[in-house]
Amino acid sequence: MSYMPKQVKPARERVEAKLERELIRQLELYCEYLESDRDYVVSQALEIAFQKDKSFAEWRKSHPGAQRQ
Repeated sequence: MSYMPKQVKPARERVEAKLERELIRQLELYCEYLESDRDYVVSQALEIAFQKDKSFAEWRKSHPGAQRQ
């Protein structure tokens, strides 16, 4: 038995998006500020948006196929 649990490695998929240059510049600065990579910052920003958007949560309740996998 190990003293430390195995690292959780969630399944990931590649997503491509085209963003305005200024938004990319801000993203790069934020990544530098957080000392984190783009994947982490974008993922966290989306998680925060999904959690805080109450109307999205209500919409999901009325769309059975939109439940979290």
